[in-house]
Amino acid sequence: MGQDSISVAVVVLNWNQEQHTADCLVSLRAVEDMPLRVILVDNGSSPESVDRLERTFSETLVIRLPENRGVAEGNNAGIERALQEGASHILLLNNDTLVDPDFLAPLLEGLKAPGIRIVGPKIYHHPEVNRIWFAGGMIDWRSGQVWSLGANELDQGQWDRPREVDYITSCCLLAPASLFREIGGWDERYFIYFDETDWNLRARRRGYQCRYLPDSRIYHKVSQTMKTGSPTSDYYYARNRLLFFSSHAPTRYRLWLIALYTARSLRYAYTLRTQRRRQNATAVAYGVYDFYRARFGRCPHHFTVDISALKHD
Repeated sequence: MGQDSISVAVVVLNWNQEQHTADCLVSLRAVEDMPLRVILVDNGSSPESVDRLERTFSETLVIRLPENRGVAEGNNAGIERALQEGASHILLLNNDTLVDPDFLAPLLEGLKAPGIRIVGPKIYHHPEVNRIWFAGGMIDWRSGQVWSLGANELDQGQWDRPREVDYITSCCLLAPASLFREIGGWDERYFIYFDETDWNLRARRRGYQCRYLPDSRIYHKVSQTMKTGSPTSDYYYARNRLLFFSSHAPTRYRLWLIALYTARSLRYAYTLRTQRRRQNATAVAYGVYDFYRARFGRCPHHFTVDISALKHD
């Protein structure tokens, strides 16, 4: 495929993060390699804030969803529009990121290698821009551990070699549009967390590879949409980890991992309760319970902040 026939659609999700989204869109304007079709999917933010983004970034297509439908469904709305418009490649990008002006060319070049269908960059923390956030994702099925290479390490060149990895985070993920047509979009049962890992493994089942490409670099402000440690975050993580294992773990490990992480989650819920973080404890327990009930998608429970826990911190 020649350079002239390449058209990249960038899907960015926004949920009440006007300033972070604006910063991200400004950085995309500076990309040097080619014009980008930016598709901003808003997940039910304040209409006034979306109006301002639409006026400021008039070149951006804005899709307004009436409510927060999660990362999975939001991404799918953007992916569907990109496919309708005939994009040759689709880039999924978090709204709390900033991209280098030359980040795209190494990713496109990486997709030219045989068998490589998903690529991603080296991702740094922001504003601590020499500390790595992601250098490829790995999975150990024996222990159930899912982790990011290089996480929180100072960059001293130790992750400067391209490598095949188990998954690429959707914080910044590029793939040919044909792959989305072949395997579909995000599984909306997840809502958030493990949805991109699931999608990567669906591609790998077809024999395709995921590749980390450190010559491409972006910067991530980290957890701007759903704060880590919130009860809702704990709910999705407990439920979706079990869903992920049930969908993808090798047969010889599957039942073991489901049983192991059920027990670990319930033990964690007990620990949270002893720390007076009762809402977090309840959220984890509900996450496990809803997995066994096959209750997926948006969390149906309402959690509040534990004032008592804050007083004892």
